[in-house]
Amino acid sequence: MDELIQCFNENAVRYLVFGGQAVRLEGMPRFSMDWDLFIPGKDASNMERINELLVDELNMPLLPIGPRGENLIQTYQTRWGIVQFHLAVVGIRSFDEAEAHASEHPNENGVMVKTFSLEDLIASKEAVGRPQDLEDVEFLKIRKQSKA
Repeated sequence: MDELIQCFNENAVRYLVFGGQAVRLEGMPRFSMDWDLFIPGKDASNMERINELLVDELNMPLLPIGPRGENLIQTYQTRWGIVQFHLAVVGIRSFDEAEAHASEHPNENGVMVKTFSLEDLIASKEAVGRPQDLEDVEFLKIRKQSKA
């Protein structure tokens, strides 16, 4: 996934990693098969840039949010694994707000990855409320306290 994240960083793609991969980057030993990327759902130039960069990877272009909320989550199998583009995230008001207080973490290979802040990661996990998400929340709250 390093190649994809580096490509996005070098080409000023607006994205934020959240979900299991973001929890892992916060330090929890966590296995997740996919990468959840939050992107601004109405930023046409950002979406166009992603489509151009991934033209050989995506079997169909990434689409904006439809008039009735269609296309909120778009899933692709890529050479790097499963990538899910989320145009909205439960518990998060907007991409712009999440981006304003996002975090950056180096991954195992030193690639800088833009992620949700701890607060937004907790909010999104609590809003979904699956058992794994609630376990993640417990870890993230301890992590937040240790950073304070």
